[in-house]
Amino acid sequence: YKLILKNNMSFYLSKIIWLILNPFNLFIFITLFSISLYFFNLRRLSLIIFLINFIFIAFISFIPIGSFLIYKLEKEYHSNIKIPEIVDGILILGGATDPLLFKEYDQISLNGSAERLVESVPIIKKFDKAKVIFSGGSGIINRPDLGHSQVAKSFYKKIGIEIDQIIFEDQSRNTYENIIYSKKIANPKINENWLLITSASHMKRALLIADKHNWKLIPYAVDFKNIKNFKFIPNLKLLKNLNTFQQGSHEWLGLISYYLMRRTDKVF
Repeated sequence: YKLILKNNMSFYLSKIIWLILNPFNLFIFITLFSISLYFFNLRRLSLIIFLINFIFIAFISFIPIGSFLIYKLEKEYHSNIKIPEIVDGILILGGATDPLLFKEYDQISLNGSAERLVESVPIIKKFDKAKVIFSGGSGIINRPDLGHSQVAKSFYKKIGIEIDQIIFEDQSRNTYENIIYSKKIANPKINENWLLITSASHMKRALLIADKHNWKLIPYAVDFKNIKNFKFIPNLKLLKNLNTFQQGSHEWLGLISYYLMRRTDKVF
């Protein structure tokens, strides 16, 4: 019970922290704060805060800092990891679907991380004797009905995969719970080979959690966002740079927060 309560508290806290630290939200909050200062006759302070905020947004718009942050996470998985001839289990992490649109239109709706599902299909077919776990519940507060597992189940069924061979873990709400709940289901033995399929930028955090809980997973990274020969130079892809900064900062904040919560033994 204490563990469940602790997980619930950290889940809600992480949502609140990201709501505040999300770069887009933070920009709006600071802008509104500077405007309010202006109306309270603190015009000089208002102008200073507004200019700092504007310069920061302009900086991350022209400089691909977000892509660099993601590149640092992906780089370790540029070389294809050699998959052993015998694979005992395959763990696929959710996050590649849009459960709300799936429920709304009764159609499979995939997002920018669709490779997690798509690339898992040939792996499942190749290692047809392996135990397969798809882990993905709902990460939306007060909407436990919007889980990734239900969409994944429909996807695999339509693609021709026998869904009876897949265990769908639908209680996890974040990466930590993905690994913890899946390990209980897998009950892996020391000499078993388990593949982990998730986005390259997300792989490090998942592996660090697994290492903390003595589960050796073999990374099968998908959903790469950068080319291998990434160049850190200014460009005019302003909207892309803003979006990738949000994605990159989310992953790095996740790494830092999980370390501070002692869910991992190191940040990177």
